[in-house]
Amino acid sequence: MAHLYVNSKGTPWRKHSYSAGCDFDQCPYKYYLRRVLGWKERDNRASFMFGRALEESIQFHHDNNGQGAADDFLRRWAVHEKNGELKYTNAEKDWLTCKTMGHDMIRLYVAVQPSLPIYIGSRSVFQREYAKEVFPNDPNYGGIEDAGKLDIISYAEPTHPLLPAITWKSEDGAFRPLIVDIKTSAVEFPEQPGMAAFDSQLRRYSWLSGIRDVSLLWFKKCGLGYKRGYTATVIDAGSGYAAGEQCVIAAVDGAHAWVVRGDFLLDEMDKVRGKKGKSADESPEAEARVLGFLNTVGARFPLTSLTKQKMQFNAGRVSNASADDAGRIAQRQIIQIVNAWKNKEYPNTFGVRYPKDDRNDAYFRAFVLEDEMFKKQTFVKSDEASFDNLFDEDPE
Repeated sequence: MAHLYVNSKGTPWRKHSYSAGCDFDQCPYKYYLRRVLGWKERDNRASFMFGRALEESIQFHHDNNGQGAADDFLRRWAVHEKNGELKYTNAEKDWLTCKTMGHDMIRLYVAVQPSLPIYIGSRSVFQREYAKEVFPNDPNYGGIEDAGKLDIISYAEPTHPLLPAITWKSEDGAFRPLIVDIKTSAVEFPEQPGMAAFDSQLRRYSWLSGIRDVSLLWFKKCGLGYKRGYTATVIDAGSGYAAGEQCVIAAVDGAHAWVVRGDFLLDEMDKVRGKKGKSADESPEAEARVLGFLNTVGARFPLTSLTKQKMQFNAGRVSNASADDAGRIAQRQIIQIVNAWKNKEYPNTFGVRYPKDDRNDAYFRAFVLEDEMFKKQTFVKSDEASFDNLFDEDPE
């Protein structure tokens, strides 16, 4: 049987993946360092721990009949409180900020989940792995599998309003299988419906599994604190707002906030107050007019019923042609990786300017720039006991 390479344990490796292909496409030398030699970044990124805790708490919600997920996240995140090695991004800031953001995210998910095509019970399967031999019986590449671990496969109602409308026949079955990939990020996913179908990782999963409906459950980290003009999301429904509905902060009053449905209403509120230019009427009469305005067009919520964090659900349907293209990408990568091993050629294709600027890549800094101090702080060489763990799908 063919193999991609022989790792440092002396084991022929035959398991390809989307993330491994991304490494090779970015830079074959990075693939060699990471996959063949076993150099890996230390598990000290807060974003990795945060995303894993949130995913596990979502699964806890489904495994425990919709009960206890918020407390479960707090338990999972508490183990990192004293970890001084964790590195936080600007959006994450520190352990306490992540605790609050994650707690809000899981509470928001619990509130909105009944409206999503993701179900409590046996109709949602977590961490399902698929593998496919890419070149069956081929003398040069046969035996090599492409594999991927899917966060969730949900068996949805065929006409669920959040899924693309298609013709579903009775012979197609009672349920419509749906891939759900969970992501946490500091940026939003495009709002345009159906965009998930063009995500390269989801296209690959669609090719692997044969499931054409794909979706992203996307959580945006938005920091903490409220003031006028900020966008918020309702967690606890009330006052005409549904859970998951967005609103705009009009005013913060202690532990409560007045919210309205659009930015334009803030301008209307200023007119009611009598604001001219940068000056505003602060008299009791003006305050009374504003309060009357807010009572008419706004709603008052405890801040604990709102969150700045954002959750998006975007579903799309991958065409057969698009899935086949994803399969051809896997084929191309496997051919190139096998030949790189045979020829012992893993060129350094890192770049330093647009459109290929890899200066922030840890492998570039440690192994190309030869920053030995950074390498020592950031990387660890896998031993024989942990080497195979490199080849699980990388967390996002």
